Amino acid sequence: MFSLRGIGFAWGKRAKIATALIGTALYFGAVSWAKISYHPDTNFTAGPNVAGEKILLLKPFTRTNGFGFASERPTLFESVVDTDEEPHRSPVALFENTTRLGPAHSSNGDIGAFGHGRFAHRRTNGATVFFSASDNTDPNTNGRAYWIVKPPHPVASTQD
Repeated sequence: MFSLRGIGFAWGKRAKIATALIGTALYFGAVSWAKISYHPDTNFTAGPNVAGEKILLLKPFTRTNGFGFASERPTLFESVVDTDEEPHRSPVALFENTTRLGPAHSSNGDIGAFGHGRFAHRRTNGATVFFSASDNTDPNTNGRAYWIVKPPHPVASTQD
């Protein structure tokens, strides 16, 4: 065990008070620095700067096939999802941070095989967004935010 007594140091009342004061000053200095220097990532708080209703897709995403992932939420703009009868109905856009992804209305096979931002908003156990990252990385670990945006006045969507 290490002891400072051998070099003439004793833990007297003054030493204890000085140590407590120094520790407290260091603590509050570190807290102040953290408070001043912290800037939340707007990609995760505000989303892309576009009009419409924005929803941040929450991790973890489920891998579907190849480069494809899915985010299943029962009420994710369920009233406008693509269906078998209307495969290009959904007007939503998908953003990776502030970059719009696409093409929309892609098949699950194309999303998994080719990736590069393809996505679809379909009815599967409610509403599901099937998508791939722009660079085919894993969206669970690539550090990017994924936002689905419903335009303020949905119009019939066309093949993007």
